[in-house]
Amino acid sequence: MSHIKTVLRTLFYSLFLLFVGASVGFLVNADYVGWKYPLVHNSIYNIFFPIDFEDEGVLEYLYGVGRFKICAFNGYPKDFEIIEEAMAAEEWYWCKYSYTDSSGETKVKIDHVRIRWKPWEYYYDDDARVPVTDENMKKYINEGSLNSNETDRAYRLRDEMKDKYMKKLIL
Repeated sequence: MSHIKTVLRTLFYSLFLLFVGASVGFLVNADYVGWKYPLVHNSIYNIFFPIDFEDEGVLEYLYGVGRFKICAFNGYPKDFEIIEEAMAAEEWYWCKYSYTDSSGETKVKIDHVRIRWKPWEYYYDDDARVPVTDENMKKYINEGSLNSNETDRAYRLRDEMKDKYMKKLIL
């Protein structure tokens, strides 16, 4: 009976010391448990469960953020309405919009804003180093991708904005 008592006492004190050591470790390194936890959690999540531009709902979300930023940066103009919008290179939101100025005149303007939605892990993609096959390149040139089609639309808006600016300079 005394052997069982000794074994149980040894187990109890071992677990107790382990608990005390873990508690002291958490108290001494509180910054890792507190504010650094979300950073580590998000990094792990971004590495193992990355979000791609072509995933469902991403483009709509980015359009919403872009609309809000353009509206906010311009002082929430009256009767703000998006006419046309596009994303260039998955980060630059371009839009043509109309609004009513303080004199009651409706104006049309083209503007852009950068939406930094990608985590740092997005830029370190190992698959990006794999060369594209000829077949995939032909398909990309003929059909494009969501990114290339959006970028083309954004460049058309950019060119339209430049043309309007150049016409103002000439007049």
